[in-house]
Amino acid sequence: MRRKRFYGLSLSLGLGLLGSVVLAQVKTAPMTPQIQRGKELFLNNPSRTACGTCHEIGGVGTAVGPDLKKLASVVGPRGLVSTIQMSMTAYVQEYKIKDLGTFPGIQKEGSSGAQIYDLSKNPPVLHDVKAGDIQSQHQNEKWSHPPAKASYSPQELADLIAWLKYAATGSTKEVKASELE
Repeated sequence: MRRKRFYGLSLSLGLGLLGSVVLAQVKTAPMTPQIQRGKELFLNNPSRTACGTCHEIGGVGTAVGPDLKKLASVVGPRGLVSTIQMSMTAYVQEYKIKDLGTFPGIQKEGSSGAQIYDLSKNPPVLHDVKAGDIQSQHQNEKWSHPPAKASYSPQELADLIAWLKYAATGSTKEVKASELE
């Protein structure tokens, strides 16, 4: 009887300690002022379309466009600047849909093609579309990625990238504007 209690106590204590270690690993460092500025730019940008209108990362934003966590966890700061500033994307298609007309759109991730976001609207509007209603679909040649026209300052880009890196990996490393040129 004593032996069972002893092992039960050891097992409980061991699992309790293991849980503490797991919880300690999940904690992220607090956001730096730069990361906070980047998050604010990501979510609210009065003079431009905010990134969070179409992208989700770190539990904030809208999951219309591609997953930025994967990208931000493996691509360096200069690569992220190139991505932010690119004008065309392979994900955006030009759709012509019965009763909806022609618009730049992106298929909702995980859908079988029946759900398409209309990117001509801000914020994008999700349409449920019957396969037979799609009259044409081809690579977009008109729609432009909104940040390509945004004219972010080097410091704003550094702040945005700091937020993306933090949200993707927990990194609190400062991103210097001078490193992005």
